[in-house]
Amino acid sequence: MGFYGKEPVDPAKCEVTYIWTGLRTPGIFLVTAKGDAPNFSYGFSLVRDSDFVGGLKVNVMGWTGPMSEGTSSYTVKNSFPGQFSNKITISGSNGDFLVDVKEVPHDQVDNFIKSKAG
Repeated sequence: MGFYGKEPVDPAKCEVTYIWTGLRTPGIFLVTAKGDAPNFSYGFSLVRDSDFVGGLKVNVMGWTGPMSEGTSSYTVKNSFPGQFSNKITISGSNGDFLVDVKEVPHDQVDNFIKSKAG
């Protein structure tokens, strides 16, 4: 039986990109979190912390169990609409971390998407 909760995150391997969608419209945060979770962990997801005030806070969640020795690497991605902030908080079982946000101007979005698709 597994247990649902926060998973450990490696803040040095996390990436956040903000895509500007135009004037007077919220853009989109593309969030990638990576880490090493206890064996056997699965069902990873990024969930917006709706109780957090002052920007975007994303919790790295997953299921763990049955417990075993060792860890396995994971990568999880999600997107969140919102107003631009130069940092967001990514939260795991090992703490809360401020992560810098890279910007993609609205006139470069097509090229950015094409580069990620290829």
